[in-house]
Amino acid sequence: MVKLLNAELWSLAGLLSLALLATFSPGFHSWCVLDRDALAAGEVWRLWTGHLAHFSTSHLLVDALVFALLAGALRRAGECAPGRVLFTSGALLSVSLLACDAQLARYGGLSGLNSLLLGRLVVLWFQAGGRQRMTGLGLLAVAVGKFTLDSAGLTGPGVEFDSAAIAPSNLSHWLGLGWGLVLPETPEPERCCWRDRSAAFRPQKRPPQPGLAFAPAPASSRTVWFAHTDSPEIR
Repeated sequence: MVKLLNAELWSLAGLLSLALLATFSPGFHSWCVLDRDALAAGEVWRLWTGHLAHFSTSHLLVDALVFALLAGALRRAGECAPGRVLFTSGALLSVSLLACDAQLARYGGLSGLNSLLLGRLVVLWFQAGGRQRMTGLGLLAVAVGKFTLDSAGLTGPGVEFDSAAIAPSNLSHWLGLGWGLVLPETPEPERCCWRDRSAAFRPQKRPPQPGLAFAPAPASSRTVWFAHTDSPEIR
């Protein structure tokens, strides 16, 4: 379990390090950002790397913090295949965003993926039932309310960008949330919870067997005597 958690932490650190490089290295930024013309020229890797490129320091910090919090919440909720989720959903989100917004020339940032992870977390909490179901529904209501206000222009940008020509993509948030709610579940063998895994290594007590009783051996003998009886106790 410790090795598993360490591997996940290293993966998260590596992903955020790439996002840091894709934001502050001009050459790597231009190579990563989701660019419609470059994608049409065959640079398909941008479907995934575009989510790593950000357009300001505050843009990166806010997106990275929310991403780390949602990734941790998903892990505790039982999602054990975050890599597969990110790989599949990253491309789906990029393709759908370019298809739905014909005016979008370039895109970057984790906020769309964050919305997708939030939608998936809502689904997992809803399936858990009880208080988690109510918490998931509440989280969904807050997200829908926030996105609605943003789309109506009633809220200001949550981050500052390096250029006035850059604007938040509210559509990416809606698409991300939608994909998170409808993506198929991870196959059951790959679904787990770190608490359940840790419990699997604890010694389990065996239930008593009513038809078999053990009599202690005399001090002078090493032989263990067995006696069958109809009662779980020896009388």
